[in-house]
Amino acid sequence: QYEGGNVSNMGGVHSRQIEEDEMTAMMCLDSIRDAYRSDNDDHYAKSKLICLENTHNLMGGVVLPQNYIDSVGKLAHDELNMKVHVDGARIFHAAA
Repeated sequence: QYEGGNVSNMGGVHSRQIEEDEMTAMMCLDSIRDAYRSDNDDHYAKSKLICLENTHNLMGGVVLPQNYIDSVGKLAHDELNMKVHVDGARIFHAAA
C-alpha cells in the first residue's frame, strides 16, 4: 500500500499489490495466480517476483506460517516461473 509507488521510483519496476486476509495476512493462492501477467501482452509488465512480508507490519506483526511460504514458493517456481522474496527485517526484532 505505502511502498507501491516508491518501488517504481527507486527500482524502475512496476508493482501490483494483492489484497490479503485481514486476520492472517496471507494472500489467496488463486489471487496470486489471477494477478500473474505473462509476457504475451506489451501493455503489461511481465510478473517475475512475489514479495511476502514476514512479519506483517500493518497487521500487528502477524507471522506467515512456513507451510504458507512453502506453498507460495511452489506456486511461484513450479507453475508461474517466478521468484519469491521474503521481506523479513522485523522478524529479527521480534526474536530479540
